[in-house]
Amino acid sequence: MILHLLNSVRSIGIIGGADGPTVVFVSWPNMDNVVQALNIMGKGMLGIFVVIGIIAIIMTVLAKAGRKS
Repeated sequence: MILHLLNSVRSIGIIGGADGPTVVFVSWPNMDNVVQALNIMGKGMLGIFVVIGIIAIIMTVLAKAGRKS
């Protein structure tokens, strides 16, 4: 569905500025680049969550080990 939406959009609206409205046109002639960028971004976000999870586990283990001493 996202690909369908991205394929259907050829221009993005009007941005208001100090001098008045400015029309901004954005075109995506090669949707493969957008999809590839989304895949890379998703993998990066997954990696961040995995690292945060590992840090949380390590901190929990260290906190429990510190209480027993």
